[in-house]
Amino acid sequence: MHRAPSESPGLVALRQAGEQNSPFNVRRRIYGGLCICTLCTILLAGLWPFHAPKNEVEWLRGRNGLQFGHRGIAQSVKAFHTETPSGPCSLEIALQPANVTGSGTILAFDDSAVLKDSFALRQFDGSLAIQRPGGDAQGKIVRSWWKTDQVFAKGKRVVLTVISTNGKTLLYVDGIHSSTSSDFGFVDHDLTGRLVLGNSMTQDSWAGQITGLAVYHVALTPSQVEENASRWAQDLMPATNSESVPTALYLFDERKGNVVHDQTVSSNSLEIPTRYFILHPDLLAPVWEQYQSRWDGWMTRGYWADVLLNIAGFVPLGFFLTGYLSFTRLSSQSRVLTLLSGFTISLAIETAQYLLPTRDSSMTDLVTNTVGTVVGILLYRQTRSRTISVVAL
Repeated sequence: MHRAPSESPGLVALRQAGEQNSPFNVRRRIYGGLCICTLCTILLAGLWPFHAPKNEVEWLRGRNGLQFGHRGIAQSVKAFHTETPSGPCSLEIALQPANVTGSGTILAFDDSAVLKDSFALRQFDGSLAIQRPGGDAQGKIVRSWWKTDQVFAKGKRVVLTVISTNGKTLLYVDGIHSSTSSDFGFVDHDLTGRLVLGNSMTQDSWAGQITGLAVYHVALTPSQVEENASRWAQDLMPATNSESVPTALYLFDERKGNVVHDQTVSSNSLEIPTRYFILHPDLLAPVWEQYQSRWDGWMTRGYWADVLLNIAGFVPLGFFLTGYLSFTRLSSQSRVLTLLSGFTISLAIETAQYLLPTRDSSMTDLVTNTVGTVVGILLYRQTRSRTISVVAL
């Protein structure tokens, strides 16, 4: 019986080096490296800046008012209340948008059981949209809208007055009557709850200047609206009398610090946080929520841009991870493992985004990221099939 001659240490080292540098192992390492790079890119894109950034709110120089940046928010210290929920009311605000393209929530009250349906003033390009919680035939809370076009112009300061009186809602722009709605249903109860400026309850930031704000539990007369609009335009306190005392009045004349003082006896001041935050962030917001309103959901360019970006971002992960696993002992389960990995990574990112005020945690993103992973798997399968066919020929 002959014993096979043993290999010398030098020959063993050469054989192992040859195995490691074989085309098979080289391709596996390349795919592994590309997987790591892709994962790092996804984490960076999904979680940056990894913390709450500075609140982009600062005082205007040389005049009264606050400048809200891309990520800015101010909120009242306490909630507003009313003794006449169905009674008349008025809201005055002096502002200047940073631009007349895009959308954002200028002002909102946290007064609804469904946060996205709370009362709010929102800008849509040059239009003003007012929303409030309403009810359908089954008693379910739904969002009511009232939209007025050609309210905002680039570089122009505007004074808006919204009034509820005798079952009608009136909008005045710079003291001039602009439009009336008989079915919008605006009432005093809508101006209750925590007040938020420059953002919504969940996240819909607005950029621009706010230089004056007043809330009333009465309906202002046309002459009062005209006079106050003129005074707001001059950074002056609105005219008041015994019948039109504001519930809240903010002149924004502090010009420093982190507090905007309420000039009324209620003393419900506004706070300017040092760090940007969201009052009620979403955790895996349901897919169907973005199909309930065409104004801020599926009919917007931003929605479809996000959908395409989320799909495209996970295609490389599906492609390279399938390729890497195909060169390992797990090759037979490579597609299933890649799909599960893409779903798990996306779920982890969306959960972490709940803690980041600059990001949106959404089931829509979870679905589109998983779809992107599937597309990557199919692309790798098709590419490999073509390669095998070419080699066979």
